[in-house]
Amino acid sequence: MRCKVYRNLDRPFSLFGIKGRYIIVAGVAAIADIIVAMVVGAVFGSITGIAAAAALVAVGYIAIGEIQQKFGAKAIDRKIAGLSIPKHIIMKYKVWKR
Repeated sequence: MRCKVYRNLDRPFSLFGIKGRYIIVAGVAAIADIIVAMVVGAVFGSITGIAAAAALVAVGYIAIGEIQQKFGAKAIDRKIAGLSIPKHIIMKYKVWKR
């Protein structure tokens, strides 16, 4: 019996170059950008709101790309896990060196 082996199962999900858990962060940032742009559009006019939305989404995409390059794939998991630890417990990461 033959079976197919999928070799990309260990790779994180990717959308427009943003990988893994950073997709959720990008979605939240995009929603926040659109809400800010709607407020700007209501105050200053619709063209200004559209320009603000485009600028904020572009800056957010670039910023998340840079953060993703700086920190590893498991860094956001460690950060989320660290948030659930009580504040009086100090969490230190071990770095193994040879």
